[in-house]
Amino acid sequence: MRTRPTQALLSHRTPACLPHPQTLTHFFALAFRLVDRLVKGLPTPLWWALLLCPMSMIGIVNAQGQTAPTTSPVTSTANTIDTTNTPPFSLENDLMKEDFHLATTVRGQHLDVMVMEGEAFRCMSFDRRNLFQSCMLKAQPEVLALEYTRGLLAGMHWLPRPPQRILLIGMGGGSIPKALMQYAPDAKVDVVELDAAVVQVAQDCFGFQPTPSMRVHVMDARVFVRQQIRQQQTYDLIMLDAFDHDYIPEHLLTVEFLSQIRQLLAADGIVVANTFARGRLLPHEEATWQAVFPSLWRAKRLENDILYAATQALTLQSADDPLDALTGRWDDYPAQPVPPSTARPLTDQWSPTNLLRHMGADFSFDSQ
Repeated sequence: MRTRPTQALLSHRTPACLPHPQTLTHFFALAFRLVDRLVKGLPTPLWWALLLCPMSMIGIVNAQGQTAPTTSPVTSTANTIDTTNTPPFSLENDLMKEDFHLATTVRGQHLDVMVMEGEAFRCMSFDRRNLFQSCMLKAQPEVLALEYTRGLLAGMHWLPRPPQRILLIGMGGGSIPKALMQYAPDAKVDVVELDAAVVQVAQDCFGFQPTPSMRVHVMDARVFVRQQIRQQQTYDLIMLDAFDHDYIPEHLLTVEFLSQIRQLLAADGIVVANTFARGRLLPHEEATWQAVFPSLWRAKRLENDILYAATQALTLQSADDPLDALTGRWDDYPAQPVPPSTARPLTDQWSPTNLLRHMGADFSFDSQ
């Protein structure tokens, strides 16, 4: 299995995120020829009527002699969104107002990666158009458009110093890796992504480019983690962003896997995870994490939560540092210690993760 995607693999099907410049040139040339032929064949009075009619539609003069500008159905554009001191959900509110169309689809080995194009945003979806995995503000690609990505990076507030080695499991459109380049440019970063199509789209459509200090590994996360354990590697920050609203990889939410993650974690490091556990799954998820990490905190959000786990007691180091410019104030992501769970932990031998997510509250799997 490859540890890095080859150039041939990444370029075999380049997604057309935007119209090719040559295509636009041919389009405008053809349009000009058609208009030229049409105008030359029209009588002069009709030509002037066609010219003046669109001009009269630019504005409508009201009774007071004022001109009412025409309106656009797009309520947020890349030129009007203010990202300074952005509070939580404000960019997502702009995102919800956008009208998106499917720009391209890249078929991967495990899933279809779709690029959804809007006026101000470009988003990545897996298999379903209405669920975004990653979004980019086109005028400001460095801005973290989705609130949960800020919550993940806010976990660095727990660290006593900027991380030197970082592991990110799950790549998406590359928003988090690009942000890490800003905040921790000297850190060594390993990004693990299961499907090469995701890497391809992140590079072609979302401006992500690997660097000598940021390596991308196309493989299953558990395979990579075992390799790093054999090489005796450690990380100050480990981020799990491999789950989504539709599906949780069951082998990435077990006591055995989290125990392997713990072996890679530095003594004063932290694990940050994006989670969609709800209903019957929630207590089992918490029990699984608590079986491995003595310190576990949860920041509750509307759709997904952020878990912060460590082998030592978590202490907020600073709520006022350069990280705030990237993530917002720590107060925007209030986290609370998770009470001890009495549910059955998930293991490699017992992991009905996705079944539990869809079960009713009256069904119990707690018995051993």
